[in-house]
Amino acid sequence: MERVLRLIADYQWWIYLVLGLILLFYLRRAILARREGARSIFKLEQEQARGRYGRSVAAMVIIVFVMAAVFAVANYPMFTELGRAPEPTPTATTGPLAAPTVTFTPPPPTITPTATATMVRPTRPTRPSATPEFIATEPPVVRPAACPNPGVVITSPGVNQVVQGNVPIFGTASMPNFDYYKVEVGRGANPQAEHEWTVVGRLHESPVTGGQLETFNSDAYPPGTYTLRLVVVDVTGNFPEPCRVTVTIQR
Repeated sequence: MERVLRLIADYQWWIYLVLGLILLFYLRRAILARREGARSIFKLEQEQARGRYGRSVAAMVIIVFVMAAVFAVANYPMFTELGRAPEPTPTATTGPLAAPTVTFTPPPPTITPTATATMVRPTRPTRPSATPEFIATEPPVVRPAACPNPGVVITSPGVNQVVQGNVPIFGTASMPNFDYYKVEVGRGANPQAEHEWTVVGRLHESPVTGGQLETFNSDAYPPGTYTLRLVVVDVTGNFPEPCRVTVTIQR
């Protein structure tokens, strides 16, 4: 316990710096969540934004409490006295007038290495092993989804592609009076109700043309068939027909 209190007192400014950076991170996350909740037109997205905002505020309160605890431990006498080592009491053997004690340590014995003859067996010539032949296989052709709007397109992953792990989603999300776009995922080959869709990642406020739109963590979902869709919204809240592509998650 004393060692922990002394470490906190010695490195308190480094602790403040790390906690301050974490506090700024959660503050930025709370601001973004509040902004996304205000701009969202769907109830599910608003609830998700409120949840992220509440968790960020709770994390900031905990960080401020930890910073206050570090300040109290490092500056108040009732804590600093616990972390301070007690001063030795001068005695006849430890006082300033005591004669130093000389301890004689004998030197370690010297070990003299002895040479030992080692018999080395002659190596036999190795037979040349047959080199396995590798047959080059062509990668499967990825067929992109047939999207009616050229500004709302998913080019990868392709239709019915088998995916696993973190899957980058490429395509185009651009239109006149662009406001934001989002990538959603739904269970099955043809989800219909709005509550069956979940936002992948976050809302994006910058258009993308022929680049990476989002990263889909397929490990967070059970194996099976899923549908990804791209929704691009303009400043009036309207959006053209989304682009859909069906994939299969496999472990």
